[in-house]
Amino acid sequence: MILGAVLLVSIVVVSATSASMSSQTTMKQQQSQAYWSSLSPIKVISAKVVDSNLVLQIQNTGTGIIRLDGINVGGTDLPIYPYYAGDAYGPAYCSRPNDNFSATMTCSLMLGAGETAYVAAQGAISGARVIIDCAGKTSTEISEVKFTYSPGSSSITNILLKGDKPIIASCGTKECDTNWVKVPGNSTMLINDFCLMKYEARNVGGKAISQTGNSLWNIINQSDAMAACAALGSGYHLIRDREWVAAATNIANVATNWNTSVVGAGSLKKGNVAENSSVAYDSLIDPDTGISNSTAELFLSTGESVWHLSGNVWEWTDGSVFENRTDPSACNQGSTPYCYNDPAGTTGGLMPINGTPVLANSLVEYTEISNFNSLNYSKVSWTSNQGAGKVYLNPGLAFGWNGASNSYYSPIHGFLRGGTWTSPTFDGIFALHLRYAPTYTDDSMGFRCAR
Repeated sequence: MILGAVLLVSIVVVSATSASMSSQTTMKQQQSQAYWSSLSPIKVISAKVVDSNLVLQIQNTGTGIIRLDGINVGGTDLPIYPYYAGDAYGPAYCSRPNDNFSATMTCSLMLGAGETAYVAAQGAISGARVIIDCAGKTSTEISEVKFTYSPGSSSITNILLKGDKPIIASCGTKECDTNWVKVPGNSTMLINDFCLMKYEARNVGGKAISQTGNSLWNIINQSDAMAACAALGSGYHLIRDREWVAAATNIANVATNWNTSVVGAGSLKKGNVAENSSVAYDSLIDPDTGISNSTAELFLSTGESVWHLSGNVWEWTDGSVFENRTDPSACNQGSTPYCYNDPAGTTGGLMPINGTPVLANSLVEYTEISNFNSLNYSKVSWTSNQGAGKVYLNPGLAFGWNGASNSYYSPIHGFLRGGTWTSPTFDGIFALHLRYAPTYTDDSMGFRCAR
Protein backbone atom coordinates (compact mmCIF):
# COMPACT_ATOMS: atom_id res chain seq x y z
CA MET A 1 0.00 0.00 0.00
CA ILE A 2 2.88 2.34 0.86
CA LEU A 3 4.57 1.55 -2.49
CA GLY A 4 1.29 2.16 -4.30
CA ALA A 5 0.90 5.50 -2.57
CA VAL A 6 4.45 6.48 -3.52
CA LEU A 7 3.79 5.52 -7.15
CA LEU A 8 0.56 7.48 -7.13
CA VAL A 9 2.32 10.55 -5.77
CA SER A 10 5.07 10.12 -8.40
CA ILE A 11 2.50 9.94 -11.20
CA VAL A 12 0.76 13.04 -9.89
CA VAL A 13 4.10 14.90 -9.67
CA VAL A 14 5.13 13.82 -13.19
CA SER A 15 1.71 14.78 -14.55
CA ALA A 16 1.86 18.13 -12.83
CA THR A 17 5.41 18.70 -14.13
CA SER A 18 4.41 17.72 -17.69
CA ALA A 19 1.38 19.99 -17.51
CA SER A 20 3.56 22.82 -16.23
CA MET A 21 6.13 22.33 -19.01
CA SER A 22 3.37 22.18 -21.62
CA SER A 23 1.87 25.35 -20.18
CA GLN A 24 5.25 27.07 -20.27
CA THR A 25 5.78 26.02 -23.91
CA THR A 26 2.33 27.29 -24.86
CA MET A 27 3.03 30.56 -23.05
CA LYS A 28 6.36 30.95 -24.87
CA GLN A 29 4.65 30.31 -28.20
CA GLN A 30 1.99 32.89 -27.43
CA GLN A 31 4.58 35.43 -26.32
CA SER A 32 6.71 34.75 -29.38
CA GLN A 33 3.76 35.05 -31.74
CA ALA A 34 2.55 38.25 -30.07
CA TYR A 35 6.03 39.78 -30.28
CA TRP A 36 6.82 38.86 -33.91
CA SER A 37 3.37 39.85 -35.12
CA SER A 38 3.85 43.31 -33.61
CA LEU A 39 6.97 44.18 -35.61
CA SER A 40 7.02 46.59 -38.51
CA PRO A 41 7.38 46.70 -41.45
CA ILE A 42 7.91 42.90 -41.49
CA LYS A 43 5.41 40.97 -39.41
CA VAL A 44 5.89 37.21 -38.84
CA ILE A 45 2.50 35.52 -38.73
CA SER A 46 3.59 31.88 -38.50
CA ALA A 47 6.71 29.72 -38.64
CA LYS A 48 7.50 26.08 -39.34
CA VAL A 49 10.51 23.99 -40.23
CA VAL A 50 9.90 21.51 -43.06
CA ASP A 51 12.86 19.18 -43.57
CA SER A 52 15.77 21.63 -43.93
CA ASN A 53 13.70 24.70 -44.64
CA LEU A 54 12.45 27.46 -42.38
CA VAL A 55 9.09 28.53 -43.76
CA LEU A 56 7.73 31.89 -42.61
CA GLN A 57 4.43 33.56 -43.33
CA ILE A 58 5.21 37.27 -43.32
CA GLN A 59 3.33 40.49 -43.99
CA ASN A 60 4.43 43.94 -45.06
CA THR A 61 2.72 46.19 -42.51
CA GLY A 62 4.10 49.36 -44.10
CA THR A 63 2.47 51.73 -46.57
CA GLY A 64 4.76 51.08 -49.53
CA ILE A 65 6.46 48.23 -51.38
CA ILE A 66 9.47 46.68 -49.65
CA ARG A 67 12.06 44.25 -50.97
CA LEU A 68 13.06 41.38 -48.70
CA ASP A 69 16.83 41.18 -49.11
CA GLY A 70 17.75 38.42 -46.69
CA ILE A 71 17.06 36.20 -43.68
CA ASN A 72 19.87 35.51 -41.22
CA VAL A 73 19.69 32.91 -38.46
CA GLY A 74 22.44 32.71 -35.86
CA GLY A 75 24.83 34.66 -38.07
CA THR A 76 24.20 32.52 -41.17
CA ASP A 77 22.53 33.95 -44.27
CA LEU A 78 19.98 31.53 -45.72
CA PRO A 79 18.88 31.52 -49.39
CA ILE A 80 15.27 32.68 -49.64
CA TYR A 81 12.51 32.35 -52.21
CA PRO A 82 8.69 32.40 -52.42
CA TYR A 83 6.80 29.45 -51.02
CA TYR A 84 3.36 28.19 -51.97
CA ALA A 85 1.18 27.91 -48.87
CA GLY A 86 -1.01 25.08 -50.16
CA ASP A 87 1.89 22.76 -50.84
CA ALA A 88 4.86 21.77 -48.70
CA TYR A 89 7.17 22.96 -51.47
CA GLY A 90 5.58 24.61 -54.48
CA PRO A 91 6.99 27.28 -56.83
CA ALA A 92 10.57 28.02 -55.92
CA TYR A 93 11.19 31.07 -58.05
CA CYS A 94 9.69 34.53 -58.34
CA SER A 95 6.09 34.05 -59.40
CA ARG A 96 4.04 36.74 -57.66
CA PRO A 97 3.07 40.01 -59.43
CA ASN A 98 5.53 42.29 -57.62
CA ASP A 99 8.53 39.95 -57.75
CA ASN A 100 11.49 40.91 -59.87
CA PHE A 101 13.08 37.91 -61.53
CA SER A 102 15.94 37.94 -63.99
CA ALA A 103 17.51 35.29 -66.21
CA THR A 104 20.75 35.65 -64.25
CA MET A 105 19.03 33.87 -61.36
CA THR A 106 18.53 36.86 -59.12
CA CYS A 107 15.16 37.00 -57.42
CA SER A 108 13.97 40.05 -55.51
CA LEU A 109 11.04 39.26 -53.26
CA MET A 110 8.83 42.32 -53.38
CA LEU A 111 5.96 42.76 -50.90
CA GLY A 112 3.28 45.33 -51.55
CA ALA A 113 1.74 47.34 -48.72
CA GLY A 114 -0.30 44.96 -46.59
CA GLU A 115 0.67 41.94 -48.71
CA THR A 116 1.08 38.57 -47.02
CA ALA A 117 3.34 35.87 -48.49
CA TYR A 118 5.14 32.70 -47.54
CA VAL A 119 8.92 32.58 -47.90
CA ALA A 120 11.32 29.71 -47.33
CA ALA A 121 14.88 29.96 -46.05
CA GLN A 122 16.80 26.96 -47.36
CA GLY A 123 19.51 25.04 -45.54
CA ALA A 124 18.20 25.65 -42.04
CA ILE A 125 19.41 22.30 -40.68
CA SER A 126 22.16 21.41 -43.14
CA GLY A 127 25.71 22.41 -43.92
CA ALA A 128 28.72 22.60 -41.66
CA ARG A 129 26.62 23.01 -38.54
CA VAL A 130 23.03 22.70 -37.43
CA ILE A 131 21.53 26.16 -37.64
CA ILE A 132 18.08 25.11 -36.46
CA ASP A 133 17.75 22.02 -34.30
CA CYS A 134 14.56 20.02 -34.94
CA ALA A 135 15.99 16.57 -34.19
CA GLY A 136 13.38 14.56 -32.29
CA LYS A 137 11.29 17.66 -31.64
CA THR A 138 7.80 18.79 -32.54
CA SER A 139 8.78 22.45 -32.15
CA THR A 140 11.95 24.45 -31.69
CA GLU A 141 13.15 27.88 -30.57
CA ILE A 142 15.00 29.85 -33.23
CA SER A 143 17.15 32.61 -31.80
CA GLU A 144 19.01 35.48 -33.46
CA VAL A 145 16.66 35.92 -36.41
CA LYS A 146 17.35 38.97 -38.57
CA PHE A 147 15.70 40.35 -41.68
CA THR A 148 17.21 42.81 -44.12
CA TYR A 149 14.95 44.79 -46.41
CA SER A 150 14.83 47.84 -48.64
CA PRO A 151 12.03 50.34 -49.31
CA GLY A 152 10.90 49.85 -52.89
CA SER A 153 11.01 53.58 -53.71
CA SER A 154 14.29 54.41 -51.98
CA SER A 155 17.98 54.08 -52.70
CA ILE A 156 18.51 52.89 -49.12
CA THR A 157 19.26 49.16 -48.99
CA ASN A 158 19.73 46.38 -46.44
CA ILE A 159 17.89 47.92 -43.51
CA LEU A 160 18.22 45.60 -40.53
CA LEU A 161 15.24 44.27 -38.57
CA LYS A 162 16.40 42.16 -35.63
CA GLY A 163 14.10 40.27 -33.32
CA ASP A 164 14.81 40.37 -29.58
CA LYS A 165 12.82 37.20 -28.89
CA PRO A 166 13.15 33.72 -30.44
CA ILE A 167 10.70 32.46 -33.04
CA ILE A 168 8.87 29.28 -31.97
CA ALA A 169 8.46 27.06 -35.04
CA SER A 170 6.85 23.65 -35.49
CA CYS A 171 9.05 20.82 -36.82
CA GLY A 172 7.96 18.47 -39.56
CA THR A 173 8.94 16.61 -42.71
CA LYS A 174 7.48 16.33 -46.18
CA GLU A 175 6.37 12.82 -47.08
CA CYS A 176 6.19 11.77 -50.73
CA ASP A 177 3.62 9.39 -52.22
CA THR A 178 4.28 5.71 -52.95
CA ASN A 179 6.65 5.34 -55.93
CA TRP A 180 7.61 9.00 -55.64
CA VAL A 181 11.00 10.28 -54.48
CA LYS A 182 12.14 13.42 -52.69
CA VAL A 183 14.54 15.45 -54.82
CA PRO A 184 16.97 17.71 -52.91
CA GLY A 185 16.62 21.41 -53.67
CA ASN A 186 19.18 23.58 -55.38
CA SER A 187 19.49 27.03 -53.80
CA THR A 188 21.53 28.47 -56.67
CA MET A 189 18.59 27.68 -58.96
CA LEU A 190 16.02 28.90 -56.41
CA ILE A 191 14.57 25.39 -56.22
CA ASN A 192 13.45 23.86 -52.95
CA ASP A 193 13.12 20.12 -52.19
CA PHE A 194 10.22 18.56 -54.08
CA CYS A 195 8.55 15.20 -54.64
CA LEU A 196 8.83 13.57 -58.08
CA MET A 197 7.36 10.50 -59.75
CA LYS A 198 9.91 7.69 -59.63
CA TYR A 199 8.57 6.37 -62.95
CA GLU A 200 7.06 8.02 -66.01
CA ALA A 201 3.29 8.50 -65.61
CA ARG A 202 1.03 5.56 -66.40
CA ASN A 203 -2.62 5.94 -67.37
CA VAL A 204 -4.54 3.95 -64.77
CA GLY A 205 -8.24 4.56 -65.23
CA GLY A 206 -7.58 8.09 -66.45
CA LYS A 207 -5.37 8.90 -63.46
CA ALA A 208 -1.63 9.63 -63.68
CA ILE A 209 0.13 6.98 -61.57
CA SER A 210 3.84 6.42 -60.92
CA GLN A 211 4.37 2.69 -61.45
CA THR A 212 6.03 0.13 -63.70
CA GLY A 213 4.25 -1.62 -66.54
CA ASN A 214 3.30 -1.07 -70.14
CA SER A 215 0.40 1.35 -69.65
CA LEU A 216 2.67 4.33 -70.29
CA TRP A 217 0.69 7.56 -70.72
CA ASN A 218 2.04 8.79 -74.03
CA ILE A 219 0.45 10.46 -77.07
CA ILE A 220 -0.37 13.43 -74.87
CA ASN A 221 0.23 17.16 -75.35
CA GLN A 222 1.68 19.57 -72.81
CA SER A 223 -1.58 21.13 -71.58
CA ASP A 224 -3.23 17.71 -71.12
CA ALA A 225 -0.17 16.52 -69.18
CA MET A 226 -0.51 19.60 -66.96
CA ALA A 227 -4.18 18.83 -66.40
CA ALA A 228 -3.48 15.17 -65.59
CA CYS A 229 -1.00 16.16 -62.89
CA ALA A 230 -3.18 18.92 -61.46
CA ALA A 231 -6.05 16.41 -61.20
CA LEU A 232 -4.05 14.49 -58.55
CA GLY A 233 -4.80 17.20 -55.99
CA SER A 234 -3.56 20.43 -54.44
CA GLY A 235 0.11 21.14 -55.12
CA TYR A 236 0.52 18.46 -57.81
CA HIS A 237 1.80 19.75 -61.12
CA LEU A 238 3.61 18.76 -64.28
CA ILE A 239 7.30 18.83 -63.43
CA ARG A 240 8.61 22.36 -63.82
CA ASP A 241 11.58 22.75 -66.10
CA ARG A 242 13.66 24.17 -63.25
CA GLU A 243 12.78 21.13 -61.16
CA TRP A 244 13.91 18.82 -63.97
CA VAL A 245 17.26 20.61 -64.26
CA ALA A 246 17.68 20.57 -60.46
CA ALA A 247 17.07 16.80 -60.43
CA ALA A 248 19.43 16.28 -63.38
CA THR A 249 22.13 18.38 -61.71
CA ASN A 250 21.84 16.34 -58.53
CA ILE A 251 22.08 13.08 -60.50
CA ALA A 252 25.06 14.31 -62.51
CA ASN A 253 26.97 14.86 -59.27
CA VAL A 254 26.49 11.29 -58.02
CA ALA A 255 29.44 9.04 -58.94
CA THR A 256 27.40 5.85 -59.42
CA ASN A 257 25.58 7.47 -62.34
CA TRP A 258 28.83 7.67 -64.34
CA ASN A 259 30.17 4.65 -66.21
CA THR A 260 33.57 5.23 -64.58
CA SER A 261 32.12 5.81 -61.09
CA VAL A 262 33.90 9.18 -61.15
CA VAL A 263 31.89 12.38 -61.59
CA GLY A 264 32.87 14.07 -64.83
CA ALA A 265 34.96 11.15 -66.13
CA GLY A 266 33.55 9.01 -68.91
CA SER A 267 29.83 9.50 -69.45
CA LEU A 268 26.55 9.54 -67.60
CA LYS A 269 24.47 6.40 -67.93
CA LYS A 270 21.53 6.58 -70.29
CA GLY A 271 18.34 4.53 -70.18
CA ASN A 272 17.84 3.27 -73.70
CA VAL A 273 18.77 -0.39 -73.38
CA ALA A 274 16.16 -2.51 -75.17
CA GLU A 275 13.46 0.10 -74.70
CA ASN A 276 10.56 1.16 -76.86
CA SER A 277 7.35 3.08 -76.27
CA SER A 278 5.09 0.04 -76.39
CA VAL A 279 7.03 -1.86 -73.75
CA ALA A 280 8.52 0.84 -71.51
CA TYR A 281 9.36 -1.57 -68.69
CA ASP A 282 11.08 -0.24 -65.60
CA SER A 283 13.07 -3.17 -64.28
CA LEU A 284 16.72 -4.07 -63.99
CA ILE A 285 16.15 -6.94 -66.44
CA ASP A 286 13.91 -6.19 -69.39
CA PRO A 287 11.35 -9.01 -69.25
CA ASP A 288 10.83 -8.77 -73.00
CA THR A 289 14.45 -9.37 -73.99
CA GLY A 290 16.26 -10.46 -70.84
CA ILE A 291 18.82 -7.70 -71.43
CA SER A 292 20.12 -5.72 -68.47
CA ASN A 293 18.44 -2.36 -68.24
CA SER A 294 20.19 -0.99 -65.16
CA THR A 295 21.20 2.21 -66.96
CA ALA A 296 17.56 3.30 -66.91
CA GLU A 297 17.85 3.74 -63.14
CA LEU A 298 19.62 6.88 -61.94
CA PHE A 299 20.40 7.73 -58.34
CA LEU A 300 19.95 10.91 -56.36
CA SER A 301 22.35 12.04 -53.64
CA THR A 302 19.83 10.73 -51.10
CA GLY A 303 20.23 7.15 -52.39
CA GLU A 304 16.73 7.11 -53.89
CA SER A 305 16.42 6.46 -57.60
CA VAL A 306 14.36 7.59 -60.58
CA TRP A 307 13.85 5.82 -63.90
CA HIS A 308 14.11 7.02 -67.49
CA LEU A 309 15.13 10.62 -67.00
CA SER A 310 17.58 10.06 -69.85
CA GLY A 311 15.54 8.12 -72.37
CA ASN A 312 12.52 5.95 -73.15
CA VAL A 313 10.08 8.75 -74.10
CA TRP A 314 10.41 12.50 -74.28
CA GLU A 315 8.81 14.06 -71.23
CA TRP A 316 6.93 17.34 -71.17
CA THR A 317 7.95 19.92 -68.60
CA ASP A 318 6.04 23.14 -68.00
CA GLY A 319 8.40 25.28 -70.09
CA SER A 320 8.03 26.94 -73.47
CA VAL A 321 9.87 29.52 -75.54
CA PHE A 322 8.70 31.76 -78.34
CA GLU A 323 10.44 33.51 -81.17
CA ASN A 324 10.32 36.87 -82.91
CA ARG A 325 8.83 36.42 -86.36
CA THR A 326 7.97 40.05 -86.98
CA ASP A 327 11.65 40.69 -87.66
CA PRO A 328 12.79 38.60 -90.67
CA SER A 329 16.44 38.88 -89.68
CA ALA A 330 15.66 37.16 -86.37
CA CYS A 331 14.37 33.96 -87.96
CA ASN A 332 16.11 33.75 -91.29
CA GLN A 333 16.50 30.09 -92.20
CA GLY A 334 18.98 30.62 -94.99
CA SER A 335 17.47 29.19 -98.18
CA THR A 336 14.11 28.60 -96.44
CA PRO A 337 12.83 31.84 -94.88
CA TYR A 338 10.17 30.86 -92.33
CA CYS A 339 9.46 34.49 -91.49
CA TYR A 340 5.96 35.87 -91.38
CA ASN A 341 3.64 37.67 -88.97
CA ASP A 342 3.55 36.00 -85.61
CA PRO A 343 0.12 34.29 -85.35
CA ALA A 344 0.24 34.26 -81.54
CA GLY A 345 1.24 37.91 -81.30
CA THR A 346 4.40 37.16 -79.31
CA THR A 347 7.82 38.67 -79.90
CA GLY A 348 11.11 38.66 -78.09
CA GLY A 349 13.31 35.89 -79.42
CA LEU A 350 13.46 33.72 -76.31
CA MET A 351 14.72 30.70 -78.25
CA PRO A 352 18.34 29.88 -77.27
CA ILE A 353 20.85 31.09 -79.83
CA ASN A 354 23.81 29.25 -81.31
CA GLY A 355 24.75 31.86 -83.87
CA THR A 356 23.14 34.39 -86.22
CA PRO A 357 21.01 33.21 -87.84
CA VAL A 358 20.02 30.13 -85.86
CA LEU A 359 19.61 27.31 -88.34
CA ALA A 360 16.62 25.00 -88.17
CA ASN A 361 16.97 21.33 -87.24
CA SER A 362 20.13 22.02 -85.29
CA LEU A 363 21.36 19.53 -82.73
CA VAL A 364 23.47 21.75 -80.52
CA GLU A 365 25.80 21.05 -77.63
CA TYR A 366 25.06 23.09 -74.52
CA THR A 367 28.61 24.42 -74.74
CA GLU A 368 27.89 25.78 -78.26
CA ILE A 369 24.94 27.97 -77.30
CA SER A 370 25.96 31.62 -77.25
CA ASN A 371 22.82 33.02 -75.60
CA PHE A 372 20.45 30.97 -73.48
CA ASN A 373 18.05 33.90 -73.09
CA SER A 374 15.60 32.82 -70.36
CA LEU A 375 17.19 29.37 -70.10
CA ASN A 376 20.37 30.32 -68.24
CA TYR A 377 19.41 28.06 -65.36
CA SER A 378 19.75 24.99 -67.59
CA LYS A 379 23.25 25.77 -68.84
CA VAL A 380 25.67 22.89 -68.21
CA SER A 381 29.34 22.43 -68.99
CA TRP A 382 29.06 18.76 -70.00
CA THR A 383 28.54 17.54 -73.57
CA SER A 384 26.64 14.75 -75.28
CA ASN A 385 29.85 12.69 -75.25
CA GLN A 386 29.55 12.77 -71.48
CA GLY A 387 25.90 11.76 -71.63
CA ALA A 388 24.42 15.20 -70.90
CA GLY A 389 22.40 15.28 -74.11
CA LYS A 390 21.92 18.01 -76.69
CA VAL A 391 19.54 20.87 -77.34
CA TYR A 392 17.42 20.55 -80.48
CA LEU A 393 16.77 23.99 -81.96
CA ASN A 394 14.20 24.45 -84.70
CA PRO A 395 13.25 28.13 -84.89
CA GLY A 396 10.86 29.25 -87.57
CA LEU A 397 8.98 25.98 -87.61
CA ALA A 398 7.12 24.35 -84.74
CA PHE A 399 4.85 21.43 -85.51
CA GLY A 400 1.52 21.48 -83.74
CA TRP A 401 -1.46 19.16 -83.92
CA ASN A 402 -5.01 20.42 -84.46
CA GLY A 403 -6.85 17.10 -84.09
CA ALA A 404 -6.89 16.38 -87.82
CA SER A 405 -4.31 14.73 -90.05
CA ASN A 406 -2.40 17.93 -90.72
CA SER A 407 -0.11 20.15 -88.68
CA TYR A 408 0.21 23.89 -88.36
CA TYR A 409 2.98 26.33 -87.64
CA SER A 410 3.44 27.96 -84.25
CA PRO A 411 5.99 30.38 -82.79
CA ILE A 412 5.63 28.61 -79.43
CA HIS A 413 7.91 25.67 -78.66
CA GLY A 414 7.10 23.45 -75.69
CA PHE A 415 9.83 21.82 -73.59
CA LEU A 416 10.50 18.11 -73.91
CA ARG A 417 13.27 16.63 -71.79
CA GLY A 418 15.31 13.43 -71.50
CA GLY A 419 15.09 11.70 -74.87
CA THR A 420 13.43 8.79 -76.60
CA TRP A 421 14.24 5.25 -77.64
CA THR A 422 14.30 6.49 -81.27
CA SER A 423 17.35 8.78 -80.88
CA PRO A 424 19.82 7.48 -78.28
CA THR A 425 22.67 9.73 -79.43
CA PHE A 426 20.54 12.76 -78.61
CA ASP A 427 19.44 11.52 -75.19
CA GLY A 428 20.67 12.62 -71.79
CA ILE A 429 19.33 13.90 -68.48
CA PHE A 430 19.71 17.50 -69.71
CA ALA A 431 18.52 16.86 -73.30
CA LEU A 432 16.04 19.50 -74.45
CA HIS A 433 13.80 19.27 -77.51
CA LEU A 434 12.57 22.64 -78.84
CA ARG A 435 10.83 21.70 -82.07
CA TYR A 436 7.21 21.03 -81.27
CA ALA A 437 4.30 23.24 -80.31
CA PRO A 438 2.76 22.47 -76.89
CA THR A 439 -0.30 21.08 -78.71
CA TYR A 440 1.63 18.35 -80.51
CA THR A 441 1.30 14.67 -79.61
CA ASP A 442 3.30 11.60 -80.52
CA ASP A 443 3.80 8.07 -79.14
CA SER A 444 7.33 9.12 -78.15
CA MET A 445 6.02 11.77 -75.72
CA GLY A 446 5.08 11.24 -72.09
CA PHE A 447 5.36 13.06 -68.78
CA ARG A 448 5.78 12.79 -65.04
CA CYS A 449 4.31 14.83 -62.19
CA ALA A 450 5.86 16.60 -59.21
CA ARG A 451 4.64 18.07 -55.94
